[in-house]
Amino acid sequence: MGIDGEKPLPIETELIITGGYRRDDLDWNIAGNTGGNDPNILSELTWDDVESYQIKFQGNLIWPKIIALRGSANYSWIFKGENQDSDYAGDNRTFEFSRSDNSTDDGNLWDASLAVGYPFRFGRTVVGTFIPLVGYSHHEQQLVLTDGYQTIPGTGPFPGLDSSYDTQWKGPWVGCDLRFRAAEIKALAHRIETYFTYEFHWADYEAEADWNLRDDFAHPKSFKHDADGNGFVIAAGFNFVLNQRWALNVNFDYQDWSTDNGTSKVFFADGTTSKTQLNEVNWTSYALMTGLSLRF
Repeated sequence: MGIDGEKPLPIETELIITGGYRRDDLDWNIAGNTGGNDPNILSELTWDDVESYQIKFQGNLIWPKIIALRGSANYSWIFKGENQDSDYAGDNRTFEFSRSDNSTDDGNLWDASLAVGYPFRFGRTVVGTFIPLVGYSHHEQQLVLTDGYQTIPGTGPFPGLDSSYDTQWKGPWVGCDLRFRAAEIKALAHRIETYFTYEFHWADYEAEADWNLRDDFAHPKSFKHDADGNGFVIAAGFNFVLNQRWALNVNFDYQDWSTDNGTSKVFFADGTTSKTQLNEVNWTSYALMTGLSLRF
């Protein structure tokens, strides 16, 4: 018994394993020089509808009135996607002199995050838990370009394309978890537990590319990108409680990230380098998954 005569609340531990569908979009563009001009957009690449199968592991520990811990990791196998690579001679995407439309049907994605916070409990019939959190996360995209098709000028398919663009987004974040569950299961509706998560992230962005068909570029590192950015992550879902230990889980994750101006550095085959301005990088992602929750 506690000093106020109430029974101490138990430590709650949970392991959630889910799998499902994920879709990502990513784009970046560079200027002609380090001042952001000549032209202001020289080259732009976009990845649209990058589809993948994802598996996710998450662990939660709540020690009432003491501490809350959350860790998660997920891995995705890309099976389909589209890429466009455009080059311009004029400002504001004018005088496009080169465009290729390519496939992105290989590669992988992964995310990992750790957080700590303090749990606040409220409610009696419906028990709510509000947890302010601080954490650190790391995210990677390994994108592969194949099946090249030259649209401008319209020369059609070209063989041998096997280029890659690998990104990293990493840094601290602040956010919160909000959870609701019934204090006692007396009806079917009481078996449904809901939760919502919001995170705001600061990111150190880095990327490396291998443009395999460019003989004037070095390999395997043809150029790299560096920038500072930020993003937010939203997650929502519910558990359907089966018994004391097991529950069915359905969840939806959404991410939205972008960078400020940064640097693009090219490595040439003769050992020289050059720099220009990385104007921006934008990334959005969502995943819909289902699985099982195990309580200890």
